[in-house]
This record gives sequence, C-alpha cells and structure tokens, in this order.
Amino acid sequence: MSYRQPNLPGTFALIAATVFPTVVIVIEWITGLCAGAFFDPLPTPGHVAMVATVPIVNVLLWRAMRSDAPAPSWLIVAGTAASVIAASYALIFLPLLPFALVGIVFMGVGLLPFAPVVALIHAARWTLRLAGGRRAWRPMTGGALLGFAALVLADLPATMTQVALDRYERGGAERADAITLMRRMGDSDLLLRQAYGDSTRPASIVGGLIFRPQTGLFGNAFTSTGDARELYYRVTGQAFNAVPRPARRDNRFAWDADRGGEDVGGRVPGLSLGQSRIDGSVNERDSLAYLEWTIDLVNKGARQQEARFTLALPEGAFVSRATLWVNGEPREASIAGRGAVRAAYQRVVSVSRDPLLVTTDGAQRLLVQAFPVPPNATMKLRIGVTAPFAIAADGARTLALPRIVERNFDTDAALVHALWVEGGRPVRANLGDGALTSGGHRLTLPPIAGPRRTTATVAAAGKAGPIAVEQRIERGAMGQGPLMLVVDGSADMAATLPVLGKALDAITPGRIVGMVTAADTPATVAPAPWSPAQAARVRDALAAIRPIGGQDDRPALAQALRAMPRGDATILWLHGAQPVRFTATEPALEQALDRLPALPRLVRYQAVAGRALVVPGERWFDTARLPTPGGDPVADLHALLASGPGWQVERAAVSPGAATGSAHLVRLWAADRLAGEGEAPAKSRETAIRLAHRLNIVTPVSGAVVLETDKEYKDGDLPVPDSDAVPTVPEPGTWALLILTALAALWLWRRQRRAVAA
Repeated sequence: MSYRQPNLPGTFALIAATVFPTVVIVIEWITGLCAGAFFDPLPTPGHVAMVATVPIVNVLLWRAMRSDAPAPSWLIVAGTAASVIAASYALIFLPLLPFALVGIVFMGVGLLPFAPVVALIHAARWTLRLAGGRRAWRPMTGGALLGFAALVLADLPATMTQVALDRYERGGAERADAITLMRRMGDSDLLLRQAYGDSTRPASIVGGLIFRPQTGLFGNAFTSTGDARELYYRVTGQAFNAVPRPARRDNRFAWDADRGGEDVGGRVPGLSLGQSRIDGSVNERDSLAYLEWTIDLVNKGARQQEARFTLALPEGAFVSRATLWVNGEPREASIAGRGAVRAAYQRVVSVSRDPLLVTTDGAQRLLVQAFPVPPNATMKLRIGVTAPFAIAADGARTLALPRIVERNFDTDAALVHALWVEGGRPVRANLGDGALTSGGHRLTLPPIAGPRRTTATVAAAGKAGPIAVEQRIERGAMGQGPLMLVVDGSADMAATLPVLGKALDAITPGRIVGMVTAADTPATVAPAPWSPAQAARVRDALAAIRPIGGQDDRPALAQALRAMPRGDATILWLHGAQPVRFTATEPALEQALDRLPALPRLVRYQAVAGRALVVPGERWFDTARLPTPGGDPVADLHALLASGPGWQVERAAVSPGAATGSAHLVRLWAADRLAGEGEAPAKSRETAIRLAHRLNIVTPVSGAVVLETDKEYKDGDLPVPDSDAVPTVPEPGTWALLILTALAALWLWRRQRRAVAA
C-alpha cells in the first residue's frame, strides 16, 4: 500500500518552511533588529539552537511527504515538537503582525515577523498528514511534551536573569535574593549584554508568565543599565567593562551611552591604545619626580568616539599638566573649578569639537576623557604627574608609576610602554602593559640617611604674593593608634586573604585592633588589645570568609566607623577592585560620615587593579592613603600593620626666603591642602580654585580642560592657559646644556680657588 500523499509539497513550500525562517534567524542573530526595537527573541545560544531545529525538522518532513515509505514515529515526535516551538514564537510575534503588514513595503523588512507563522503552518500541516489515520496520539503527545520541555530549558536561564534584575531593581531586601538567584540560575552573558545597554527583555512564553504583570505577556520593559552593571559585579566580582563588548550583535551600530558622563562605561568597539611613553625627571634632593605620560588613542571604527580611562597615581601624587594635540599642535589645559570645566567639556562634546577633561575620582584616582577620537585616525594626549617618593622605615625610597586601571578601549597584548627617566638612577625600559598595571615596577633613590629640610618658593602673581613652603623629612613614630580592619570578601580577594593572616604578626601587642568583614555572611570582631586571643578571633573570622562575587563594602565601613570614632585611629580597608557606582545610597555610611564627632584616618590597600569605590564629594575618601601594591602582598601588608619608628614627611608654608628646592614642593603642599576641599563652602572653594589655577594642579575642587580655541575658553568663562606656566620634563638637549653649565661652573670655581691660593 502506498503512503504517497496527493498535492505533494513543492520547491516553493520547501523555501517557505525552511529557507525563509533560516534567513530570518541569521538576520536577527547578526543584527538584532527585533532585539533593538521590541524584544529579544534569541537571547541565548540555547534559543538559537532550539529555533534552528524548526527548519531542519521541516526539511525532514518535506522529504517524508514526497516519499512512498511511511514516516517513522520519531519524525512525528520531532514534527510535533517543532510545531510547539514555532507556535510559541508565532504567539510572541502576534502583536507585531499588523505593523509588519505596513512594513512589507519597506524593502520587505515587514516579512520577518511572519517567519514563525509560516514555519508553524507547514510543520503542523505536514506532521498531521504524515500521522494520517494511525494511532499517532502517543508520538504527538510525546512531541508536544518535548517541545514544551525545550522551551522551558532554553527560557529558564534568560527568564531567571530577568527575574533577578527585576528583583534587584526593586531594592531593599530583595537584592540579596536577586544576587543568589542570579548566581544559581542566571545567564551571566545575557546580564553582560544588558550591562552594555542591550536592555530589551528576552521574549518567551515562560518569561511572559513570570514577569511583572504590568509588562504583559508581550510587553517589554527596559532594564536600568546601572542596575545591570551593578548586579554583574555582585554576581561575578568583575567589572563589566573588564570584558569586551559582546560580539553577538553587529557592534558597528553600537551607541556609546556613557559619552560625556562621569563613568568610564563600556568598551567601545574599534577604540584602542596605540602608543605609550613615559618621560620623567627625578629630583633626588627633594625626593620627588615629575613624569609625563604621552599616549596615542586609535579609532579603527567608522564613527568618532570618546576615550575614557581611570588613572591610578602613586601615593601623594597629583596631575600638574594636561595637553591635547589639536590639528597637530599641543594645547595646554585650563585649570578651573571642577563644575566649570565639566560644563565646558560637555558643551563642546555636544558639537563634536576637540576637548580633553581631567578630574579627580577619589584619592589618587583620575578620570580622563578625550573627544572626539576621529574615525580611522589617532588622538594624542599627555598627562603630567608630580609625585613624591615613598620612604620606608629603613629609609629606602621608591616611586610607583601611574597606571591605567579602568578603560573603555582595548589594549594590544604586545603593547609596550617606553619609559625614560633622567636624574637619580636613570631608567630606560620597555614595560609590558601587565607589568605596568601590576604596580611592581618602581623607580628608586638611594636610602635617606638623616633628616632633611628644603624650602621652595613660587613667585608672586598679580595681587597674590609669593608662596614659600618648607619640606621636612624626619624620624617619627608610625602606626601607634587603634586599628580597625575592614576586609572585602569579593572573589578577587581570594589570593590576598591567606596572606593577610601571615601579615598579622606585624601588629604590636597591646595595640587596640578590631575587624569587620564584608561578605555574604559578615562577621565582626570587637576592638580589643592585640593578644593571642584577639589574634585567634581575627584569624577565625578571616577563615570564615568565602570569597565570591563582588561585595558592597559600604555597610562594613559604616560599622567600622561606629566602632572606632576616634581621630587618632586608623581604618585599614583591604579590598579588591570596586568598579561600580552603586545606584542606591548607604544611609548608615553617610550618617556616620556626617554625624560622628571624629573620623579615623582611612588607609586603603587595593589588592587588584581597578576602580576604587568612593562616595562623591566626601572628604574622608578624598584624603585617604592609597599605597600602590609592590608585588609582594606580605611585605606590603606588613608595612601597613607595623608600628614603630619611621620617616615622616611634612610640608608647611613659611616666610619667603632663599629657595633651595623645586617649585613642585609648593604644588605638593597645595595638593595636600586642597584634597579635603571638595565640599567646602563657596567662598573657601573660590580661594581653593584660585590656588589650584595658580599652581596648575588638579584637585577635588579643580579640573583641567583643553578646548580647541581661545574663544571657547572665554565663552565658558575659563582662563586661557599659559603654556609657559606648566611644568615640563627637560629634553635631552636641555640635560646636556645643564651638565655643560655645571662643568663650566665647576671649572671656574676651581680656577678661582687656585688664583686665591696663589
């Protein structure tokens, strides 16, 4: 008996049932047309694999329809499952079909939403005809169950990701549940896409039944990009922009939503660091260095882009120069009030001109923004840094180099940073990006042997008189007050926590020590004199930490402040990268900072390179110590925990007199003085801004901006920069001239001495 059916499907039916949906799947997967405008029908590779089975099964059904042999039961199962999958997508796209009819006239784009309907009609029709009059209810029931199971399994990670985001957005106690749900059942790749701005909901029947009622079965609600970035950090312990932008969609059309803002934001496709060089000079007598970092930013894309990065400075350092090359000519930055320079930058960015903006982002952190990096071209900029050498207890002097710890551009693995430093112990080296970022490479000076006093003067300017500053380097007691440890339990602290246990031996017996941990299960050790019993309690609390994800350390900081409200105390905060600016405030921390009668000194040890969390405008964060890790955590932590004699550096204003030191000493004094003026009253801020402008330094109250023309400075009520007022690194020819001058002076001095002797 023949099973050939009348009206056999032809080539057109094959194209409609297989080629048409295949083309639609490929177009959506590459371009994300529907995901960008309505909802995401293919949020994960699992969805793509599931949907791709429909045209494959339709090919098999088409062949079986044209064959005389009876269809096997497994094909009936597969056809029913494909029909269920196609029916779910047809239902999802149903509200778009009336609009799609109108869109058909526009290059056929409106045909795309009809693909699930067409695939469903052919799959269901051919499956029923192949089943015929046989008892097919069993394979068809099995196929229906298989189709529903495939939908649930494919939808579950994406659905749970969206449920977790919904809960996290609501805030409060639901955030902890959202983090747990995301870690157990969510899709981190989908969450990363949402962090990069791909914020449309994944579309599914399962998700539509679970999501909030107000979105409806087919509705779409946009997720906050900030919440997605925050949740990604809390789940993975990693900054979203530490990972390249997901390449699933066509990134040529990706929009940089962070342009002109106050965050580094996501990676920009095609933007990279081209060349990098650091030139500097060391002043051994004053124990400081001046470094200029010149970089080329390359844009291989078709649109102009903004480059943004966070620069980590050595302890006590500050920016004293910013330069942007405009039309091939270097232009210096204007130093003015922080708000004024940002307003000028944003105003010029809106008309696509050439600005560079440098502002502080907490202690020893800078946010650098440059726009536009032209398409298929390069932008060149330079950042000048004045930095004091750190002096260890034994007198050893070292200086860490500045580092880029967060960026929105890529860096080639083969990139080298050319280093050339004159004076002291000359250095000429090529450093890999990893070696520079780790902070292990340091400049050194001979150990200091005894106390030193140096005076520097800046000449009078207009109505402002001269400024004289004395720097004193003397022996003094270090680390004698109470100590409160705040320990981060994020995943990137896994290698540091065991080291901390070893470094605890450096604490002097009898010193008051307490600890608070920031972890999924936080712990507190009440302050008490250091003893074997207290050490055991601290070590037990450390051993209980299970590093996972990224922690919010702000509640632990608030608890530590309440436990140690003393001006002679120190809070040592040991943490990993803190890459997010939390959307919700932490009232307990803000209240402690505002209400406590005295605040302890904040010292931060950041074990892993990255952004350092701050509360904007809070003096406590702006004046914190943030020593650069030296590559040996045990030695670093031992130095921070130890008490006893050490070297102290103090700078104070004095009456003008004979100057023996560099003008950079005056800048160092002013930078220390202005570090806590971020939230000062208006009158004090104006005075601080004038001082910052006079000495050309970037502080919490001042910023640096480079504009294209002098007119733009005047339009923004900004001072026109004076290229003669900025510090510079002497060129090699200048060094040679100085050496020759010194030799000539020595020759004249010896000649005069001989003449007197004769």
